[in-house]
Amino acid sequence: MINDNYVPEWYSTPFEHSQYTLVRNQDQFDLMYDNINETDKFLSLGCSAQVDYYDDGRQCIVQLGDTQGKNLIVIYGLLLHEAVHIWQRTKQLMGEREPSVEFEAYSIQAIAQDLFKMYEESEVKSHGVEGEKAD
Repeated sequence: MINDNYVPEWYSTPFEHSQYTLVRNQDQFDLMYDNINETDKFLSLGCSAQVDYYDDGRQCIVQLGDTQGKNLIVIYGLLLHEAVHIWQRTKQLMGEREPSVEFEAYSIQAIAQDLFKMYEESEVKSHGVEGEKAD
């Protein structure tokens, strides 16, 4: 269940070429409008998760809807998928055509871990405590 007290925050990619955040509903998406002029509707592609890019890819908003009934592995897989897209866009902004495999792997790992953290912060846990891991 989505934590009503969750407020999306911007995180920066390695070397700060772009910023990204996670939103879970239209209200949270609307909070990001201060820095963004034109936005789409929440989950406008009809997918379980998606990322929209603004300011030529310098701002990336990952959207993840209600996850009730979804396995945690599936949720992390969706977030990892979106982390790869953020990295792909960041790589373009950096002008990197063939980054080293370790540079790429560590960059995706850092982005994914941030998204996992944001997901945990955005969920109300089954035992009722917000922002803590379930036992």
